[in-house]
Amino acid sequence: MTEVVDLFLELAAIASPPGEERAVADVVTRYLRDLGLDSDEDDFGNVYTRIEPTAEGKPLFFCAHLDTVPPDGRLEPVLGEDGVIRNAGGTILGADNKSAVVAMLEGARRVLAEGRPHGGIELLFTMQEEIGLLGAAAFDHTRFHAQLGYVYDQAAPIGEIILGAPWAQGIEVTFHGRASHSGMFPEEGRSAIQAAAKAIADLRLGRVDDETTANVGVISGGTAGNIVPEWCTFLAEARCHDERKLNDIVQEMLDAFTFAATATECEVSTALKKTYRGYRFAKSDDVVRLAADALERCGHTVSYALSGGAADANSFNERGLRCVNLANGMTDIHTPNERISVADLEGMVDVTLALVETARAA
Repeated sequence: MTEVVDLFLELAAIASPPGEERAVADVVTRYLRDLGLDSDEDDFGNVYTRIEPTAEGKPLFFCAHLDTVPPDGRLEPVLGEDGVIRNAGGTILGADNKSAVVAMLEGARRVLAEGRPHGGIELLFTMQEEIGLLGAAAFDHTRFHAQLGYVYDQAAPIGEIILGAPWAQGIEVTFHGRASHSGMFPEEGRSAIQAAAKAIADLRLGRVDDETTANVGVISGGTAGNIVPEWCTFLAEARCHDERKLNDIVQEMLDAFTFAATATECEVSTALKKTYRGYRFAKSDDVVRLAADALERCGHTVSYALSGGAADANSFNERGLRCVNLANGMTDIHTPNERISVADLEGMVDVTLALVETARAA
């Protein structure tokens, strides 16, 4: 097996749900130290290192997150005869995002070992991406010398460039009713669950249009089966590639909550929870053109797409940096069928090197 495969198998065998990335961070720090690179951790635990430039050219930063969604089984990554790595333990593999970690580390190793000239390379490995891009948000982005960066965090064939990701808004909704005995005095009660159900039934959920989605994902309420529930809380969200349209659908949802409360003689309180800001690039933007040139150098057919989810790129773009998300070949992420081929692991190392070379020539 290649060094790339060995490192990925080592990382994938370590559980690293959000907040429990310590063991994986230690492996990354050890790897950087073996390359002769100094790295440091900020107060949040993000691991950062910089390779000083050796030539003229644009510096680049690369970012991957160390956490995965929580596994619900054993982590036993195995390489099959078909050249594809899967988890034999019946849960996630963790290619999201450890495959990117490996590609970036191996790319850095080859730059140093082969003496490849470059305009400066920075590596950042973040914590708790899966629960809201928390590590990227906590990192002091002014430490970056580079203004252009890349994450590899899209489950699609190599060659796909993500031009944009949506704006998102979370909403915590609580209906307040009046408790009473459901068998003896039901008419004296005001059911908060009934109010919540009416509100949810009136929402446009799922794919609202080609730019917009909405969802209710968690609901709880009541205290016992024989008590008219005096409270009910649920979590909703909306996402849209158009910030104005997002504001419109959020207001539509808030109006539905108010109407449901009035109709059921309950009260409602809402709390807006900022999730993340979206972004949109043009194909002509420098960070996109550089990626397209690098992918073509590696023989990949370039395509463009919009993402329905967020990545650390959202956080960096919000702060004025230019960061693009590139697909890296991982498949069926967040499921027991998650997998990635050795060819794609090694292919993203080549893409990393091509990005560095293209930036030097820019």
